[in-house]
Amino acid sequence: MQLLHAPSCLHLSFRSTKQHPKEGLLSIEKQARPLPPKCSFQTQKLQGSIWVSHKRPNFSCFTTEAASAEAISIGTADDDVLKALSQIIDPDFGTDIVSCGFVKDLNIDEASGEVSFRLELTTPACPIKDMFEQQANEVVAMLPWVKKVNVTMSAQPARPVFTGLLPPGLRTISNIVAVSSCKGGVGKSTVAVNLAYTLADMGARVGIFDADVYGPSLPTMVSPQYRLLEMNPETKTIIPTEYLGIKLVSFGFSGQGRAIMRGPMVSGVINQLLTTAEWGELDYLIIDMPPGTGDIHLTLCQVVPLTAAVIVTTPQKLSFIDVAKGVRMFSKLKVPCVAVVENMCHFDADGKRYYPFGRGSGSQVVQQFGIPHLFELPIRPTVCPKINLLTMFVW
Repeated sequence: MQLLHAPSCLHLSFRSTKQHPKEGLLSIEKQARPLPPKCSFQTQKLQGSIWVSHKRPNFSCFTTEAASAEAISIGTADDDVLKALSQIIDPDFGTDIVSCGFVKDLNIDEASGEVSFRLELTTPACPIKDMFEQQANEVVAMLPWVKKVNVTMSAQPARPVFTGLLPPGLRTISNIVAVSSCKGGVGKSTVAVNLAYTLADMGARVGIFDADVYGPSLPTMVSPQYRLLEMNPETKTIIPTEYLGIKLVSFGFSGQGRAIMRGPMVSGVINQLLTTAEWGELDYLIIDMPPGTGDIHLTLCQVVPLTAAVIVTTPQKLSFIDVAKGVRMFSKLKVPCVAVVENMCHFDADGKRYYPFGRGSGSQVVQQFGIPHLFELPIRPTVCPKINLLTMFVW
């Protein structure tokens, strides 16, 4: 075997991609080293919305570079176009897209009456990009001399401020989002996988990292063609498996099943799997966190700059108590919690809506901790059979 050296506690050994073993690919050396000192990173705001929210979210989908860098204001035709586009107001910044420098590559052919320009977003999964594109087409087409309008939508995701301090495998990831519950059995993994594939359907480049070593769920949720992780023999990095265009890394794909090991060893495994994987260019990396508030959570917050956390709960009071601990943990680690997902909140039958587990747990978390968004997911009989058959299910 070729030994893959992790930057922290443990070593995981992988077979080269030139071989095709039938058995597992990881072997664990029972050596523990102390964790690296915690680094401080600047968090970034999570963009977009997946489910229908109880509160209208504020979206800011454009970059905020200075307008003087690329804004074009040559001649009357350019002024007319920019004046028309200035009618479009960004709902988050509260100002027009021209003043903020969102309009790029403006090109006007006065002879043919053709106008082309680009609107640059911070994420390809912006939920209101179609609205901006439509508005831009409409306001420019209303100019009397314009015959044709070409609007191109692009994205330039922001990078973490301390990108140079990150492990090489994480430097090309724009946003790292933790999906956490601190309570087992609430549907956290289902929410994490649905979030990832919904973002992918919206055009984003997405990966999923299953951080639960003791009970990895990802191998049960999806069924990729290659269910074992391999190592690149040249770079000594882990090659993620893929399913429906999303990159996947899980201890469950190592061929070792579920781990039986102590906390420091688990932290080393998580560190190596996450930081030495060939994630490539990603807009979002979704981390399916394990239950609790232990070593793995602290290790992840030390190694990577989490952009945001999404909290999953159920209506029961017992679930709320554990979730509150998780919210406080993220608060101490300076990770913003941007949404609460209340799973299995109700079901519809015979024209009525039933709440079998009561109501109010998600609302209580939102009110007590000031989390901006609450999403309610109903009980659906079609979800469980599909997951049991290793079939991807997205709401």
